[in-house]
Amino acid sequence: MSANSTAFGHVTDFHWHQGHPSLAEAEARLCDLAVLRSAVEEAVKLAVADARAESVTWVRIGEALGVTHQAVIKRYGKGGGR
Repeated sequence: MSANSTAFGHVTDFHWHQGHPSLAEAEARLCDLAVLRSAVEEAVKLAVADARAESVTWVRIGEALGVTHQAVIKRYGKGGGR
């Protein structure tokens, strides 16, 4: 089992809003995904700050995230501290 398929399994198992009487199933799934996206973005922001504190270069951080170092700098800034 790959990391992607394991992660996808965790995503599909997350049911915070599903079953809420005022939400359609697809709407609840979207709300759940929004919560997960926010949590993942916060975790990435903290991990980038930790990496910078450990002197990991912007290039290496970009490689780890699958984007250019310019995109990482633009999104997370050069401060990088927690």
